[in-house]
Amino acid sequence: MTYNEVLQYIFLGFVQGLTEALPISSSGHLVISGELLSLDIVSLELALLLHLGTFLAILIYFAGDVRDLLVTSVRSLGNVLLPRPGRERNPFKQRSTRVPWYFLGSLLVTGGIGLPFQDAVNAIFREQSRLVTLLLILNGLVIVAASQWTAGNRSMSEIGLVDYLLIGLAQGLAVFPGISRLGLTLCMGLARKMSWFESLKLSFLLSLPTIVGGVVVQALKTWGTAPPRADIEAWICTGLGIAAATAGGLVAVRFLLSNVLERRSLIAFGIYCVLAGIFFTVLLLAFPQTSAQARVPFISLLGGA
Repeated sequence: MTYNEVLQYIFLGFVQGLTEALPISSSGHLVISGELLSLDIVSLELALLLHLGTFLAILIYFAGDVRDLLVTSVRSLGNVLLPRPGRERNPFKQRSTRVPWYFLGSLLVTGGIGLPFQDAVNAIFREQSRLVTLLLILNGLVIVAASQWTAGNRSMSEIGLVDYLLIGLAQGLAVFPGISRLGLTLCMGLARKMSWFESLKLSFLLSLPTIVGGVVVQALKTWGTAPPRADIEAWICTGLGIAAATAGGLVAVRFLLSNVLERRSLIAFGIYCVLAGIFFTVLLLAFPQTSAQARVPFISLLGGA
């Protein structure tokens, strides 16, 4: 484990955490960073592990909402399995008790869309950085268009099953690097007339089981063929990357809650994605065989090849 290797993991972790909690695609920025800086460690597996850092950041900010959702889920399930006199067994007749079931339905749609594309996503991480830049442009255009919509005032308990399924669909489509999960789900929530805060909260809450599910599925897929190596140095570097992702996530979530909610506009993020996508597309096309140092002189600080 060298100093440069440690810096690479910390840098990628912070980038992942910062961009995951903003509507600009964390996986897309990881792929582009790996390409521009010639960082061979960038992979789908690393991206999923770094997401655990963002998971912690979101959990810290929304701990109360997570607790309320879990309590409601247990109570609702208990009423279904162990009905008691005076308590409504059908969870869909009350707003509060139907949320966990709609939430689950949204996650099932996400998994049903995202899982079949795992191999394609893996291939994009390995060798399709130019496609990522184009998807980043597309992500920006979608966000710019969605910024013109007028949000409503509906909460998580006021939207219906169709709304949850559509938001789950949006999250599933964001499996591709360059497409922001937060961006698509937030825009879909706004399109379904949710308030800004409720749409943002639902997007973050949906990300928690999605992150855990992605890590578990990838671990089973990878470790099912080859048990994890006892490479202490690699695990230490990964742990540092996760810690950096947590820090970056905390910064981004705080910024999003304190600034974006007040302004109620995503157009700046959309413009950034379009401009960044165009810039990186031109850069990769103009220097297809050029070393990272020629593209970005300061990469030597991060130990790039």
